[in-house]
Amino acid sequence: MNVTILEALPIDFQKFKETICSLSRLLLQRRLFPETHPSAEKALSEAYLRVDTLLTNKSSVTLKVDGSKIYYLNFEVDVSKTQDNAVHLFRETLRKLQIGEIIIANGVSKSEISGFAEILERLSKREASVTSADDWSGIEHIMIRGAKTGQKEESEKEAPEKGVEGRKKMATGEKWERCDKNMRRFVSDILLRLEKIRTTEGRSAGKRVLELFDAVGNNTAIVLLLKSLREYDSYTFLHSINVAVIATALGRKLDLGDEEIDVIGTSGLLHDIGKLYVPKEILLKRGRLSPAEWIAVKQHPVDGERILREEGVDARYRSVAYEHHMRFDRTGYPTPKKDHEISRASHIIRIADSYDALTTKRPYRKQLNPYEAVKLMIKTRGTEFHPEYLDVFLRVLGNIPLGSVLHLDTGEKVVVVEPGHGDDVLPRVRVLNDANGDEVHEEIIVDLNEIDPRTSELRRRILDVSDNAVRDVQVGTYILESD
Repeated sequence: MNVTILEALPIDFQKFKETICSLSRLLLQRRLFPETHPSAEKALSEAYLRVDTLLTNKSSVTLKVDGSKIYYLNFEVDVSKTQDNAVHLFRETLRKLQIGEIIIANGVSKSEISGFAEILERLSKREASVTSADDWSGIEHIMIRGAKTGQKEESEKEAPEKGVEGRKKMATGEKWERCDKNMRRFVSDILLRLEKIRTTEGRSAGKRVLELFDAVGNNTAIVLLLKSLREYDSYTFLHSINVAVIATALGRKLDLGDEEIDVIGTSGLLHDIGKLYVPKEILLKRGRLSPAEWIAVKQHPVDGERILREEGVDARYRSVAYEHHMRFDRTGYPTPKKDHEISRASHIIRIADSYDALTTKRPYRKQLNPYEAVKLMIKTRGTEFHPEYLDVFLRVLGNIPLGSVLHLDTGEKVVVVEPGHGDDVLPRVRVLNDANGDEVHEEIIVDLNEIDPRTSELRRRILDVSDNAVRDVQVGTYILESD
């Protein structure tokens, strides 16, 4: 083998890997979005570029599939050793359809690659079959052959139909059940910075949500959906983690069973998944939405339920995605049918969803102090929110919620870093400004329950709660400390 070939092999190997990854991402995006969606269009352009690059100076390339491995020339990609779930989805689709080879000829067009992805998506997801040559009529530069099974190899382009009709369901042990480690680290980092609740329930809920994320790692569809949400809109993904923790804490305070609490937590992770279909320019818009834009936003519960249903996700999670904007008085959206019963999980998620939204800074509206958010929510107790669950939620938050800014009789300005509970009626606070009004940079934590032994009275008293939310103090440092 000459030096030129030796130098070329690593380059071809890299091109091969990039082609597999780009085709995998294309299939994933086509499962989640219509082909005109920006994410799907971007994935198609990337796949076309990678395939065209691999075909440079070649009449055709053949990708062979055998077990967990995909081969090109003497190169191989072992799917079982990659952490890219999109690649696992691609390989699993090929396995289900009993496709053993994909031959791509030079001159392949972007529309042909799009059509091929559409066929794979439709066959694997909806279990349809190719019964007409029209499905392949516009695809002249891509051919497939069936996997070798010890019998005569299936003819080109007939493999998908036979594969779908004759395939057996995958054995449980063959599922690619894995948790994306990078996503787990990302979620763990979010939990460490969570700024919503610091209570026994809050700490336990945060830990449980991380366990739930590990558990949903066994569900390919859920992991891929959450990864897509993170990539599409980081705020909605962060919001979903917060909602899951808050709702889990409320479920614990309601003394619900472990299974129901886990359903609530997972539902929190998935409740806004329909926002994948809301255009980014609407999600990120500053200022008031137009009527047409508001209609698009109000569609996300319907889209969320549909996405989860198409991916075969548990009906309990789907109901929360559909119902979480339905109010206790049965207004809100979408309008429930007369005999429709809103689930308990949806009522709980609605409370957590509203609290997190009110206390989070967004480009288009003011962030509320937690204390002000609570007062606002109480006004709609029994109309927007389930009264019993809201009452329990207030006990989770404590007498004065985490993050509230207080003015004391000493002249100090403080922020609540641990709400008061039980015998400790008053919270622990961090001093922001001293008695002279000067900003305090070092960390000084004060317990407002402290008694002055000389007078037998409280050392400090609360004069009022500020309307302003804190945006420059990392109160999340105190959230999930170990017990």
